[in-house]
Amino acid sequence: MVLLLVLVVVALLSALLTDFAFSTLVDLRLAETFRDSTRAQFLAKGGVRVGRIILQQDNNAFDAPGHPEELWSQGLQNYPVAEGFVSIDIRDLGGSLNLNSLVSAGNPDVVQMDRFITLLKNLGIDDPPGLTDSLVDWIDGDDVPRTYGAEDGYYQRLDKPYPCKNGPFDTLEELGMVRGFTPEVCRLLAPHVTVYGDTGGQKINVNSASPELLLAWGNGMAQGDVDRIVEGRAEAPFKSLTELRNLIGLNAYTALNFNQDLALTSWYYRISSRAEVNEGVKRIEAVVAKNGDKLLFIKVY
Repeated sequence: MVLLLVLVVVALLSALLTDFAFSTLVDLRLAETFRDSTRAQFLAKGGVRVGRIILQQDNNAFDAPGHPEELWSQGLQNYPVAEGFVSIDIRDLGGSLNLNSLVSAGNPDVVQMDRFITLLKNLGIDDPPGLTDSLVDWIDGDDVPRTYGAEDGYYQRLDKPYPCKNGPFDTLEELGMVRGFTPEVCRLLAPHVTVYGDTGGQKINVNSASPELLLAWGNGMAQGDVDRIVEGRAEAPFKSLTELRNLIGLNAYTALNFNQDLALTSWYYRISSRAEVNEGVKRIEAVVAKNGDKLLFIKVY
């Protein structure tokens, strides 16, 4: 009986010791992961700071992604720092249509609306007029729905109701809350639009705008004209609007720059910084205004 009791006690102590060792190991791994994640977050913040410094050092007369002179567009991939790695990617937003520009000074901007409708058509997205009206209703300050739009009455009747914002977008992710903007529509639009920049008289960087947006920007632009622009800037970025005019001809240039809103440079950029330290991984996205090095948005993932 004594021997049996000793065996039972030993078995219980062994089970307790095993459970304690396992709990200690789990706590240790959690602590290590928290430590590595914290270090990765600070490295990612450092990556954003480096990106902002690179943008401040860019003083040439044009902004053209992929050009050898554009250090900001080269990026960094898995650059070793201390015990981790940092990757930095900088995207020019000057070649994107600012969704907030569809409403200017509280009123719909007909020119920008037409461009957005044409962009949707160029991307093969259904119901451009309905999507455009819904977008304007989301941004404008009133509660009167447009012909094909939706105001607060529509959103309050949803299974999970929420109010119509009646204000400008703060992030591009908000686009998914607008009626008709499904995940697929948002995915197709994302490379061509932004929510940062001037809302009145927005200018577009002809060196970085997508072919679909260039085709939508000028009323009467032909696909051949856009092809010549894309081929021309691939050989060398446009350093003056005169070069663009000489390449595509006066008629096409007049159609593209009818509202005097072409540019060769950009002022708004998205910086994506990803850092790894052992098992810890952190990603930070920031939007900065190059003029004055202003931080407009930052989010940690």
